[in-house]
Amino acid sequence: MTSRFILALSLVAPLATAACTDVSVEDEFLEDDVVDVDDSKADIAGGTYTFYSITRDARRCAFPYCGGYWLERVNASSTKCHDGRYADRCYVPTLDTARLGLGEAAVEKINGEISALREGNVLVRGTFGRRTYEQVGTFGEFRPTEAWLGQGPNAPVGPFAMVEDTGVRCFTFPCNSMREKKLNSSASAYLAEIGWDVSGATEEAIGAGVNALVENAVIIAGERYSVRGPGGRGKARTATNFYVRATDEAEKTCYVGGCSGQICSENEGAISTCEWRPEYACYREATCEVQDDGRCGWTATPELDACLASPPQE
Repeated sequence: MTSRFILALSLVAPLATAACTDVSVEDEFLEDDVVDVDDSKADIAGGTYTFYSITRDARRCAFPYCGGYWLERVNASSTKCHDGRYADRCYVPTLDTARLGLGEAAVEKINGEISALREGNVLVRGTFGRRTYEQVGTFGEFRPTEAWLGQGPNAPVGPFAMVEDTGVRCFTFPCNSMREKKLNSSASAYLAEIGWDVSGATEEAIGAGVNALVENAVIIAGERYSVRGPGGRGKARTATNFYVRATDEAEKTCYVGGCSGQICSENEGAISTCEWRPEYACYREATCEVQDDGRCGWTATPELDACLASPPQE
């Protein structure tokens, strides 16, 4: 636990706190070295191949010609479509989301993020297939096995890389505690620092990104800079945006607590001061559950609203 806490502190530190930074350094990840798609690597756990940026097709015409999805291979100047041709991006009418292995709520969240039409907001890993529509013809179908959701408001700038915790812990700075692996490439490098603040994400989102990095991996898009300190020089990368893998969220449980049973929260056994207020009696028949915003709370009903407006005097 202590080592994770120390790592988290070093990862969320803003660029200004580094001993010395140099932004005028060469980024070896800028080279477009992705020559072809190797679909045989699509199912390798923790792999970095067959990654695409995805967004909805906003054109207005009859399905399946329009209304599907655009896919663009990241870190590459062209994308190989289902029919073998190369283009700037490829169109498919449908996604086979069953291969994600996620529940309905998680899939709906992914589709919602894709439909937001924000550039580079969602990354998917998978392969192209084909689907035939009767009396229309054959189109592409994308079959994702992973989906990664952007955590910041900014469009991604710079190469995309998957970053993992190396487990290395140092007593000096810089420390190569992370390894970045360029998506759709075999290129890799060690990192001493990530410039999370560039993403414009909230502190809560950055904290979630750090946790994802420590537990498994995170994807970042950003630009190379270097840091110097007592330990020498180390490589670093800004996070113009960063991505956390979509998973099924654990079902949240809500609890009634407080001295008078007036608190509805995620914390079992929540305590409060014991002064009595008449409106507390209204919660005896109310429902404590997860609300539309994802938080625990009392479900509003006409009966509860009326009771709170004119609570019983006991």
